[in-house]
Amino acid sequence: MAGKDSSAKDLQRSLGLRHVFVLSTGGTISAGLFFLPSFAVDKAGPSAVLAYLVAGLLALPAMLSVSELSTAMPRAGGLYYFLARALGPAGGTLSGVSTWVSLVMKDAFALVGMSAYLNLIVDLPAKPTAICLIAFFTILNIIGSKTSASLQMGMVAFLLVIMGWYMVAGLPDTNSGLGDFDPFFTSGSGGFIAAIGLVFVSYGGLTKVASIAEEVEDPSRNIPLGVILSLIVSTVIYTVGVLVAVAVVPASDLIEDEAPLHTAAEYFMPAAGAGFVIAAALVAFAAAANAGILAAARYPMAMSRDGLMHTKFLELSKFGTPIWGIILTGAGMAFVVLVFGAGAIAKLASAFVLVKLALVNLAVIVLRSAKISSYAPGFKTPLYPFTQIIGIAISLYLIVKLGTFPFLLVCVATLATLLWYQFIGAKKVTQSAGAIHHIYERLGRAADTSVDREISAAMQSHGLRSEDDYAGLIARASVLSVPHDGDIDLAATRASQVLGNRIGIDADTVNDRFLETGSLWIQPSQTHPTATPVAFFDAAEDDHLVIVKSEEGITIPAEWGGRNERVNALFFLAGTTAKPGRALRLAGELAGYLDDNKSAVSLDATHEAQVKDALLPGLEIGQYPLLPETAMRSLIGKKIGDLELDSDLHIEAIRRGEQVLRADLDTELIADDQLTIIGPAGELPGTDELANSV
Repeated sequence: MAGKDSSAKDLQRSLGLRHVFVLSTGGTISAGLFFLPSFAVDKAGPSAVLAYLVAGLLALPAMLSVSELSTAMPRAGGLYYFLARALGPAGGTLSGVSTWVSLVMKDAFALVGMSAYLNLIVDLPAKPTAICLIAFFTILNIIGSKTSASLQMGMVAFLLVIMGWYMVAGLPDTNSGLGDFDPFFTSGSGGFIAAIGLVFVSYGGLTKVASIAEEVEDPSRNIPLGVILSLIVSTVIYTVGVLVAVAVVPASDLIEDEAPLHTAAEYFMPAAGAGFVIAAALVAFAAAANAGILAAARYPMAMSRDGLMHTKFLELSKFGTPIWGIILTGAGMAFVVLVFGAGAIAKLASAFVLVKLALVNLAVIVLRSAKISSYAPGFKTPLYPFTQIIGIAISLYLIVKLGTFPFLLVCVATLATLLWYQFIGAKKVTQSAGAIHHIYERLGRAADTSVDREISAAMQSHGLRSEDDYAGLIARASVLSVPHDGDIDLAATRASQVLGNRIGIDADTVNDRFLETGSLWIQPSQTHPTATPVAFFDAAEDDHLVIVKSEEGITIPAEWGGRNERVNALFFLAGTTAKPGRALRLAGELAGYLDDNKSAVSLDATHEAQVKDALLPGLEIGQYPLLPETAMRSLIGKKIGDLELDSDLHIEAIRRGEQVLRADLDTELIADDQLTIIGPAGELPGTDELANSV
């Protein structure tokens, strides 16, 4: 059963496209630009410039996969949530740990770099300073994501302005001759490839947005657009920024420099400009740490939802943020800063970034291959599955090329995580097998139908698109009742008969499909509890709804996905297989009117319109039969387009016998048709007014 999560408050959907872009960009452009070039040049020489460009291009498959998964399942926990539902709880545990570790290490690396740049201003002890900064951003994120995101926008805007100045001023000096590009591949192809793996950590922040997908408005649009824009901008800044540094600073000096971009700026910018580069670096480091905590903190929360971590991590602060996840993340960053050196942190962070990106690409393959009807991402990766296969191959190859220590640590961490899950986590986990068992089903194993229900529930939060005709769905709905002794089987039988007539298939087939799909949401209420079964049909060209009421209540047994709850009404929603996402978004919109605070279904409603009115706040439904013996006979033989109604009034449906038709402009009306009109409350036309509208 997929219902509302009563264990935790809902996160607020307050982040738009600009927040997605700045959180992703701010989490990406930091130590990889201002600190890491020295390490990259040491490994590959001038070809480090090309390494940044290639790494950005190679990150594209995973970024496309992240966007697809985020628009299909916009939930807190990001990559963990996706992989757990694709690969099962073991894969989810591995992804949750590896992603959290990579984020913590990446941002710890940023704070090490921040200390180096602060040392240019005032002599401060590096590690204590970093610890103080961690504490600051931990508190900031506890205050709230929108607060921190607003600060992030200001920081990223400043960063982009200064880097624009740096690149415009520095590019003319790239032919100064101080930098040496010959030989370009100083360490050969091996050093160049190792540099690509090393600088991959620079793009690890792009996945952070997936962790806050539950808080993003219109995720189907804002997440992929924000991530791709961020990848393009980040790749350009990295490549051009490092190119300028390599071109104007002698390689021997650059390798030993902990503030390479500031040193480069001193060659071609005024003193004030070089000072602004220091400021930009500090802003970039701060933005990365801020975004890192914001994103990483969602992983303990998501794992706690599945029983893999203590329920304490489900608690939200009074500001609506996962307080204990934020504190744990801050503590992890402090530990990494105290224990590891900068070079080791960079390699390890890149290794774990590559692991999570490989798993992300694998998750898309599994979910698409599972053919789960509710998997309907708003954005789909082009050239599937080649994009994902290439992405997986790239990740595995670069992990090996990073060196023995990172490779061994990844292997040890992977083994330790899986062993922990096997002997400890598996006993507590509440999440079931995952979408991969839909693939196993073809080999004779049982599919995990709960994944379908979970993805369906996640789709509730998508919000409607312009193509989603919620008002029309309600207007075309049929309202039925069952007797006092009626049960869910009788309710389903009656609903299936109506839906079968509409879709054009056998009623038993409809009934069986609802049972097979198992997607059912419970909307609890003290006065009006309801349930919404959802199923999809190849033969359906449209979405159809049947509402079944019961004065005595209907029990939802386990075979229907319930726990013997009693509901006063069932909303049977039949969607088309061609557009499952649309039906799920409509179901989510419907669920919004069926929560604890709404009295959506009045049991004493005597007319169908009364039931529907409650599901359309601010609107009213009128039903007008075209009887030959009444004034409405003037409409018989006319087309819908012939009727002249106020712009606020809309003919949403025509009931013709057992059929309910859409009201197209060319539809010709016949005797005994019943028109369904929706308009603002109190503004529906009278019978005589409607009869004279032609």
